[in-house]
Amino acid sequence: MSSSSINQQGEVAWKYWQLLLFKIVFLFLLLLTIPFNASYYLNLLGFSFHFQDFFQLTYHKPGLVHLSNWGLKSFAGWFVALVVAIAGAVLWQKFDKRTAHQDLYYWSRVVLRYRLALGIIAYGILLLIPVQIPALSISDLHTPYGDFLPWKIYYHSTAVASAGYKQTIGAIEIIGGFLLLYRPSVLFGAITTAFVLVNIVLANFAYQLGDHLYSTYLLLIAFVLLAHDVPRLYKLLVLRKKVIAEQFRPFASVKFLKWRNLSRAAFLLFTLTLFSLTLSSYLADSWPYPNTPGLNGAAGFYNVDTFRYNDSTHQYSLTDTVRWRDVVFEKWNVLSVRKNKLATIDFSLPEVKYRNDAARNYQSAGNGARSFYTYRENDGKIFLTNNNDKADTISFSVSRPDTASIHLGGVDAQGNRLQVVLGRVNKNYLLDKGRRNPVVIN
Repeated sequence: MSSSSINQQGEVAWKYWQLLLFKIVFLFLLLLTIPFNASYYLNLLGFSFHFQDFFQLTYHKPGLVHLSNWGLKSFAGWFVALVVAIAGAVLWQKFDKRTAHQDLYYWSRVVLRYRLALGIIAYGILLLIPVQIPALSISDLHTPYGDFLPWKIYYHSTAVASAGYKQTIGAIEIIGGFLLLYRPSVLFGAITTAFVLVNIVLANFAYQLGDHLYSTYLLLIAFVLLAHDVPRLYKLLVLRKKVIAEQFRPFASVKFLKWRNLSRAAFLLFTLTLFSLTLSSYLADSWPYPNTPGLNGAAGFYNVDTFRYNDSTHQYSLTDTVRWRDVVFEKWNVLSVRKNKLATIDFSLPEVKYRNDAARNYQSAGNGARSFYTYRENDGKIFLTNNNDKADTISFSVSRPDTASIHLGGVDAQGNRLQVVLGRVNKNYLLDKGRRNPVVIN
């Protein structure tokens, strides 16, 4: 902000359009920064010492109203906020005769720096410790590429990337966030986070990841912070002229320095707590997959060798919609079935909200090829419930004559009798081999 006149407070007076623009941007970002979605505050009521709850403190869906999760309607809350901000700025301009807001401008940038740092570091931790984008399950490896929703394709493609791709992006986000906390390095932090966030925003729109509002909000903050230094950067790098460094300094009293140090210490403590809880959960839990173990030693891929439905035996077929094609037992208490028809698909978006095993639907969400059943084991029987169709239940007795086969016999919710013989297939996945290990095909 610059002009040739000085006001009574000794500040450089701003031009009329600068005053109005500042007030609009200030009010607009204020309305986007305050959480107006009830779910944010409901999460606070059930707050516990878990990394999910700490992460939720950093995350909210910006906007005054939320009409849709996708498309232009999802930005309706932004449009309302902009209209309110413009109206508020006009009234502010009418009744406030000050010709500069240097102090408010400085402190608003401080708040934006910390808000951006908080958001980007939290996401960086979830990438550095791979809990947001976990490794593929066995069921994922046996699902055709085209049967995933777009967001699941992005997550799986990122999950299988080698050379520490996720961890590198996470580390860059964390470094960029910490650079924002110190005034001399704000420019470098804003540039770093902006580069990362551009990619995140584009991925959100291309793959419908569900965080397009939040990621765009963070990118907007990065651009606002960058805008402060753009004139000097242009003069230095393009015009190649001498540039004077930032001259404005807040009144640095002992009290001010004390609160500044306390705020940085609190920020660091929050970050270390989130990091510690996330690492602990990663090492001790299967999150976002269920943490309840499955049948002992059963994890793997199985062909359906025999399938009897009531009194008839169904031979292998690519058109029979009753017969099962293959079954996957996961390490946890989930098995998935491939049939000759599309499964009931869960259109949920990826969200960090799985507080317990029953709510962890990450594996079944976005998969249209397989039916996922959560089961509980009791006295040689397993009781299956379809994750996406609670009316689809099956009670099976289990026998395991050897390590290579599993025999299932029972009835479904409609009283139909099922006899299924599963034969284990010893699969060697190229994903586990790696590019540089020799692969022998028999």
